[in-house]
Amino acid sequence: MKRQVLLFELKNGKCPVEDFILTCEPKEQQKIVWGLKLIEDGFPFKEPHFKKIVGVDKLWELRTTFSEKSFRIFFFEAESNLIVLTSGFNKKSQKTPMKEIELAVKYMNEFLEEK
Repeated sequence: MKRQVLLFELKNGKCPVEDFILTCEPKEQQKIVWGLKLIEDGFPFKEPHFKKIVGVDKLWELRTTFSEKSFRIFFFEAESNLIVLTSGFNKKSQKTPMKEIELAVKYMNEFLEEK
């Protein structure tokens, strides 16, 4: 089952997840895009590639590792087969920083309110 993947855009037209991916090295970008293809192709949301964000309804993270670096892309299912990518970051600690989760939740709520 194919899914449609949409990149969240701010009111000023900027796209946080795209901006993040463009800061990565080309081979890192390839690995992240490979993970995004899993989402698009309907791959089940389960570990090790995906993890539900505990305590936040609907929010998931795509987990990508390349050359000892860990990357996370937050996303949610806006409606059946429509996935919205909100933001991403380079994970440098064991625990996902709360400010990154809060930012993803903010973007998710903005998208859902405008819909």
